[in-house]
Amino acid sequence: MMKKRRLRAFFISLSIIFVLAGCTQSGEESKNKDEQASASAEEKNVNLIGKVTLSKSSGRIGDEVAITAESLKPEKPLKVVWVDMEGSYQIEDNYSFIGAAYEPAEKVVAEGKADADGKWAGTFSIPDGFGDDHDILVYQDDEVVAKANFFVETVFTISPTSGPPGTEVTIKGEGLSWKMYGSLWHVNWDNKYTGMITAVTTNGKAVAVFRAAGKKGLHSITVESGASGFPYLSRDSSAINYIHTHYFTFEITSDEPVTTASYVEKAPEAADGGIQMPEPKNKDGVKVALDRPEGTVGEKVVLTASGLPKNEKVSFDWHTMVGTRVTKEGYGPEIFDLGEAETDDKGNLTYEFAIPDDLGGLPHLIDVKVGDEVYGQAYLRILPSIVSVSPSSGPVGTEFEVTIKGSGWTEFDNALAVLYNNSYIGYVCGFNSQGTVKLKLVATGEPGYQFIDIYPSIYKGQQVQPTYYLRPMLTYRNDHPGTGIPAIRAMFEITE
Repeated sequence: MMKKRRLRAFFISLSIIFVLAGCTQSGEESKNKDEQASASAEEKNVNLIGKVTLSKSSGRIGDEVAITAESLKPEKPLKVVWVDMEGSYQIEDNYSFIGAAYEPAEKVVAEGKADADGKWAGTFSIPDGFGDDHDILVYQDDEVVAKANFFVETVFTISPTSGPPGTEVTIKGEGLSWKMYGSLWHVNWDNKYTGMITAVTTNGKAVAVFRAAGKKGLHSITVESGASGFPYLSRDSSAINYIHTHYFTFEITSDEPVTTASYVEKAPEAADGGIQMPEPKNKDGVKVALDRPEGTVGEKVVLTASGLPKNEKVSFDWHTMVGTRVTKEGYGPEIFDLGEAETDDKGNLTYEFAIPDDLGGLPHLIDVKVGDEVYGQAYLRILPSIVSVSPSSGPVGTEFEVTIKGSGWTEFDNALAVLYNNSYIGYVCGFNSQGTVKLKLVATGEPGYQFIDIYPSIYKGQQVQPTYYLRPMLTYRNDHPGTGIPAIRAMFEITE
């Protein structure tokens, strides 16, 4: 068993740097399109001598657009540049969520040469990227000589459109905006709030997934934007009237689900490549390795090390966090004994241990020590797991409990959002209970299997709007910040 060794008696004090681009206030969105989309051009030489005419002013990604430019520098080469954005999630100290940030990015979409009269005509395709307004810049001699604007529409599709209960429904979006009002979208299933869709780090492309739930027949899916954290339903009365609601239907074809098992999905990759932990520190000639970088509570892990002092006792320290962020006691780092082993006459060792019953999220640091001196280090990440659904069946009104291990503790992985038959009912956390969550529910619905889906969310952060917090993040597989958290799928059967 992992025993507490010593407590570093201090609480973490986080000094948050306010990142303007990532902490968008509602008033900031009033900046017009030229202020933002032309940010890159403002730092360049601008000499708007030319005029640009486009065959159309709006369209979708992939559309072909004819472009004509005149009054350019005669007989001079030119390039046509599409001004887009690159998005990222801003995280500080591997703990605090700041918000989404965007930086201008220029893409060359056409090249040519003006004729003797300063004219040029050509075509280009709308490149992959964010939706909303974009500047089109014509460069000659490294200066902007002409400029136009194009609006990219947001498009959603779903697949499949039918299947049994538990079928994974995928909503794909392209051309999501980087601006506040068109960047955050929401899904309603049969007029029940299911979760949100983002595309911050995925270049305006979104892939959201959820499971079909309910009885045989047609079910309604609505995709609607809403910067304040929920769908904005009176779109026709809004000043932001260029955003449209998207409607779909899904047909459940039987009463038998795809699976009746409860399970945890494979952990996805986190947005932006995920959190980068500090490099392990090893003394010269020392190598420490684990046979797996991650696993669930109780699974066996084998640690090997070489280059250590010969025939010496070695101890292993496990670093974690203990406490809570909602009481005055606070929280702080703590170290536990993970066990001991001895090196052989060549300074090598092999040590097997069970993954501790501890927090998920950020990887835990393991120190390899001889005496009080650290010779090497390694990281091990705890993944979430379902311990039990108990009971797993019963009549309406049955109280049951879903027990989960490996919940995280940072602002971006502490909260998990719970859906009951695709209806968002609340969230759970496991920091104070050291990664263990006991989700207590009361069975409701018609006889048959009920779907409990638990998604990553963002607990809190600096950004005011769009409001990402405590919402099921249906785009968790490629656009959730931090550590790459899988969805947890549980089932309960209501009996006759």
